[in-house]
Amino acid sequence: MAELYQENSRAIAEPQLVEKFLLEICDADTRALLHLADISLWPCGCPAKPTLTVTCKSREIAEAIGTRHAYIKSKLKQIAGCKVAMAIHYSIPEGQVYFDTEGEVAPARWYLCNRRDIGKNRMIPLPG
Repeated sequence: MAELYQENSRAIAEPQLVEKFLLEICDADTRALLHLADISLWPCGCPAKPTLTVTCKSREIAEAIGTRHAYIKSKLKQIAGCKVAMAIHYSIPEGQVYFDTEGEVAPARWYLCNRRDIGKNRMIPLPG
């Protein structure tokens, strides 16, 4: 654990370290779920805070990770040293279906980001 905090400043500069650190400090159940997804980090500046992108293979995995978003974000804050955002999604032919952890389409829990709609991202709330 001491190694984690010594290398904190490198975590955002080297996003591939984030997965290693995140898996080190998460509980066993969350670690198992994260192994079922592809995770990557967009560094600060694009958008304004680091964004952990979690690409899942199914709605069930996305929802299981989404229900643990507060816990995961708190662990990421330890790694990054600043507030972070999460984007949890899986793909369908019409676009990407996101689990809303940032309150973007409240009160809906799920939304479709249809990237084919006139060249812009259109968020379509979906039933839970």
